[in-house]
Amino acid sequence: MANFFYQTRDAQGKAATGVVQAASAEAASKLLREQGGFVVKIRQVSDAEAGRAAGDEDAAFVAGRVKRADVIFFAHQMAIMIDTGVPMSEALESVTVQCANPAFKRVLEDLTEAVQSGTEFSRAMGRHPKVFPPVMVSLIKASEISGTMGTMLERISSYMSKEQQTRKQIRGALMYPMVMLGMAVGVTIFLWACVLPRFAAICGARGVARAAPTRLLLALSGALVNYWHFWAVGGAALLAVAVFIFRTRRGRHIGDWLKLHTPIFRHLFTQLYLTRACRTMGTMIAAGVSMLDMVAIVRGVTVNYYYEQLWDKVDEQLRRGAQLSDPLFGSPLVPRSISQMIYSGEKSGRLGEVLNKVAVFTEQEFDQAIKTTTQFIEPIIISFMGGLIGFVAISLLLPIFSVGKVMAEG
Repeated sequence: MANFFYQTRDAQGKAATGVVQAASAEAASKLLREQGGFVVKIRQVSDAEAGRAAGDEDAAFVAGRVKRADVIFFAHQMAIMIDTGVPMSEALESVTVQCANPAFKRVLEDLTEAVQSGTEFSRAMGRHPKVFPPVMVSLIKASEISGTMGTMLERISSYMSKEQQTRKQIRGALMYPMVMLGMAVGVTIFLWACVLPRFAAICGARGVARAAPTRLLLALSGALVNYWHFWAVGGAALLAVAVFIFRTRRGRHIGDWLKLHTPIFRHLFTQLYLTRACRTMGTMIAAGVSMLDMVAIVRGVTVNYYYEQLWDKVDEQLRRGAQLSDPLFGSPLVPRSISQMIYSGEKSGRLGEVLNKVAVFTEQEFDQAIKTTTQFIEPIIISFMGGLIGFVAISLLLPIFSVGKVMAEG
């Protein structure tokens, strides 16, 4: 899903601006027309521009002031009150009064005002795409048609809780090697910058012969201490170039390819995308969301160029009358076992139920992928740190033995 900045006018000529998420400019224009607006201008914008254009509420979310946990708790509260018979406007007022987050409270106040003025709940939420994800808005819209608002809000709360847990798991799996690697580099730089220069002075004063590993280590230490500003500028420039490259379209393709082909990590990312896709499909099909709308949302939650290409192909074939499983069978990104289960669900007329079971299966596989990745990474990082620090230690010990010999002879 892309962000589109729009300018519209209503029947009375009143102008309005904002940001809406849609699969294309045509889809965004159609959505705005359905809301009663005449589109004056519409253009695609980046996430950063969308955050600035969408207003204080969305900018607050971009800055991290509205957490996903706040949205999950909001959905859970609303589910309880709607199920107990509390009218929508009263439930929103109650939740707004109790909200402790000032940024999120402003969003809820806008929702309450919009609903009380006759706007549909899903449309009011759609005005804050950085706070309420598209999948949530689509599910709410489906529940408005089917009259299952309370049940749907509880389902949304469960879905978003699982998504948040998945993010924590993938972040933890990637953070561990980064922290360990950072510690190894930090210790090495400390030894090169602080310990080795003093050690070199002692060796020079004693006239101790230096072995080849020691000479290499002292040369690296001298380069770091004497030219540290060049190292700092070079490192910053390299980082800036890398960030710039990976923000380009081509660079993003390279990054996404590496995620799916790097040993150890490829299974982890593959299971991540499959888990998100199956969980979203199961939730949306069970809620009565149309197949094409579901595919557009799934494309947005599997943020990888190659999976996006797959869902574009699925969308194209669905429009031609194909089944959901047809393009999946021909894709190496989806295991044949999962495609076969989806095919069985289509033939039995129980696709939603089957997709939910497939989601449970892929979540278990993802949990196992997390454990496997961690088990592989740990010995690799430990071996790397041991080899690096061991090389430094040996390089230091060789001259020390020579110093001891010189002192003994003296």
